[in-house]
Amino acid sequence: MNWKISSVSLLVATVVLAGDEFKSACGLYDAGKYADAAAAFAHITPKTAAVFYNLGNAQFRLEQLGRAVLAFERARQLAPTDPDILANLRFAEERLGVAEVNQPAKPLARFWESLIAARTIGQWARHEVAGLWLTVGLVAGAIWWPRLRTGLVILAVVAGVGLAVAGTALGCRVVGERTGPAAIVLAQKTDARFAPLADATVHFQLGEGTKIRIREDRGQWWLAERADGQQGWIQAEAAERVLPDRTAVR
Repeated sequence: MNWKISSVSLLVATVVLAGDEFKSACGLYDAGKYADAAAAFAHITPKTAAVFYNLGNAQFRLEQLGRAVLAFERARQLAPTDPDILANLRFAEERLGVAEVNQPAKPLARFWESLIAARTIGQWARHEVAGLWLTVGLVAGAIWWPRLRTGLVILAVVAGVGLAVAGTALGCRVVGERTGPAAIVLAQKTDARFAPLADATVHFQLGEGTKIRIREDRGQWWLAERADGQQGWIQAEAAERVLPDRTAVR
């Protein structure tokens, strides 16, 4: 896989930014001042996919790989099909050895997760509305034009299936973020314990860059769930939520 770290401005052409700060941060990156560039990108608000993407590039250069994974994951939430974001996220995960850990073990679960992650919540909502109107229109057409009924009914069924998929995916995205928000482990090694106590028995360890779901939040302790379903209590300071607030542009 080719690392696209040199293409710091690949996303600029498709995103309108409040230019000066972004251009200044890109200039710092191009000059090899990666720490200053990372700080500049982190300072920009509101955050867009391009900002997160380039922040991840700078952090990767600084060997802050866990934070790079976090930045790329945040970029992916806003531009889920962008090939550069997906490639760099995968590359950073591979460097940390967590690319497979961050994927569900079962092929069907892996396929479904990739499907629902391929669109933002807003995009799935628009697909659902479009599917609803298309299905209703085709059913109405089948009623009004008997000669075309067979073909319109078939199309209505197809549109209905699309509507069902969009609705289910939308529901999974919304419920998933509410009941198990995603986070990225930033500590090099984190013990996942059987109980939210410092002296509790260690169940397993989580490496830097591992993606988890927060199943329970007790302030200083999170009940973390890996992609394979294993759960354990970790200290909250060891990880950071992918969507910590609503400042990102959707």
